[in-house]
Amino acid sequence: MQHPNAVLTILSKMTLKPEVTFDKLYQKLYNVELWLLAYQCIAPKPGNMTPGVDGKTIDGVGLRLIQDAIADLKASRYKPLSVRRVYIPKPNGQQRPLGIPSFRDKLLGTVLKLILEAIYEPTFSEYSHGFRPERSCHTALEAVKRDMRGIRWWVEGDIKGYFDNVNHDTLLRILSKKITDKRFLHLIEQFLKAGYVEDWRYHQTYSGVPQGGTLSPVLSNIYLDELDRTMATKIIEFDQGKKRKMTYEYKRLRKAKWRAKKKARATGAWKKYKQLQQQMLQTDATDPMDPGYRRLHYIRYADDFLVGINGNKAEAEALKNWLGEYLREELQLELSAEKTVVTNAKNRVRFLGYDIKRWSGKRILRFQTQQGVKTQRTGAYQLTLLMPVDKTIKFAQEYGDTNSWQGKHRNKLLNLSELEILMTYNAEVRGFLGYYSLADNLADAAGGVLWITMTSFFCTLAGKRQCSIKKVTKSLKKGPNRYVICLEKEGKGTKEYELITSTSQLKKRKVTYGSVDLIPKTWVYQSRNELSKRLLASECEWCGIRGTQVEVHHVRKLGNLEGKTPWERQMIERRRKTMVLCVECHDELHTGTLSEKKKKLRKIRRAGYAETCKSGSEGVSVKPDIAIC
Repeated sequence: MQHPNAVLTILSKMTLKPEVTFDKLYQKLYNVELWLLAYQCIAPKPGNMTPGVDGKTIDGVGLRLIQDAIADLKASRYKPLSVRRVYIPKPNGQQRPLGIPSFRDKLLGTVLKLILEAIYEPTFSEYSHGFRPERSCHTALEAVKRDMRGIRWWVEGDIKGYFDNVNHDTLLRILSKKITDKRFLHLIEQFLKAGYVEDWRYHQTYSGVPQGGTLSPVLSNIYLDELDRTMATKIIEFDQGKKRKMTYEYKRLRKAKWRAKKKARATGAWKKYKQLQQQMLQTDATDPMDPGYRRLHYIRYADDFLVGINGNKAEAEALKNWLGEYLREELQLELSAEKTVVTNAKNRVRFLGYDIKRWSGKRILRFQTQQGVKTQRTGAYQLTLLMPVDKTIKFAQEYGDTNSWQGKHRNKLLNLSELEILMTYNAEVRGFLGYYSLADNLADAAGGVLWITMTSFFCTLAGKRQCSIKKVTKSLKKGPNRYVICLEKEGKGTKEYELITSTSQLKKRKVTYGSVDLIPKTWVYQSRNELSKRLLASECEWCGIRGTQVEVHHVRKLGNLEGKTPWERQMIERRRKTMVLCVECHDELHTGTLSEKKKKLRKIRRAGYAETCKSGSEGVSVKPDIAIC
């Protein structure tokens, strides 16, 4: 059986040849190692503890489930179940539909995702940043700031209900360009047409990919990769000229400056030269409206895209109309009329939660060279990323009054310990300000947020202690603008937990961005994950029995365990959200009858097994005890 690293690497190398098609992908689904890789990818996610329509979660998964699924695939009787639809709130107050598949379908969907990513990731466009390895909102925003300088007009693009309106026939037609395995394509079609259950009623799906499924992101990128390729061709057709035409006034000043410099070297009078130099710094060197020079830039994150045009408004309007026509005729999608607008670069444009604004003014730079001090100015069309005011106010309203920017106590946190309250505030602040770490106005805009969260923390702690805010701040203060909760640990002294009160305490997020990798980094899959090794060992981690069928017990998070039972204490001590158990021990765990005596028998079995191995090395053949406990 091929190692999953070898399978994915071979597929990635094959896809670099345009003439290659894949006709034996369905057989890759029989690889147990690939299923184990998919399992270890999704096992840590808490969402796996949410049941699908079959009422089952990741809890109790073992090799039996994988083997049964592979047997169903070989017999062509595997049929995905319908997803359970729920709704989550959107930032604009509306509801977003979310599909929750059964865990078996989620596991197979992850296997399909690994295969499709290996095939398509090397050929995806560099303009795409959503749902891709080593790409994120931050890499998309960095690309905007770096590449879209000198923009005159923006075209803000948003596809209306994209995930619900993906055309199944068009998607399968796009997949069939590279994949000719009909059984593989039919399996993907079954996932697309599985339907959903809402309020105990079944609904057929005629279009769209369910949000929340593991397979949906890669299918969405494959679908919109057609738009990326078309835009790449459009950019080549649109771009014109190598550089802008120099203005007559700048040419005149440059020639006069050269003459003044030549004369000053002979006479020593540099006043005229310096005056001309200052005039040049205040004069545009090139014609910003040069009809012979134009540029087109494009960035996409999922279904949101931003087009920057270095040209006139008529060209921007024409491109917007062309985009709407192309999406409607070729991809059967519609642009949102409210969100797709043409905006002048003088105004702010919203993209991925940031406000993008053209930097106004000129900056004079002076730096030393071998020829002397050189003076250079930056362009007046640089871009800045700003934290929006409305986002800041909306976040701060949870903590207090945004008119006076004074915090208030939060009743829902009063039942937590003081350390849990501090960690909750830190996590919320770190998440919000961490996302806006690229903002050029972070230091100024974050001041109000940090003040209102800090005062809200003091009010909440004062309410818990039933004392004044002044006493709380005095007890926590350990220095200038530094507030700490100390926790004593046995044998380890005192550990301090500090409240976030300044942006300097936030770690700068590292943005990794570059050209698209021709070959994905599949070396990370070369060794098995610890969870896979424990599962393949077929040993119960409670009673120690070996060579029997085992299942994996999962919990959503360790914080939910109270440590009242021995098995909870074992998971807390080992800091694991999983425990590999035999079927009998797993059933007893859920019924509350798991005996601690079995745990003591584990040491006896381990000692007997070690003695067996030692005897076997001396030439004595003794079978280990694998009796059912």
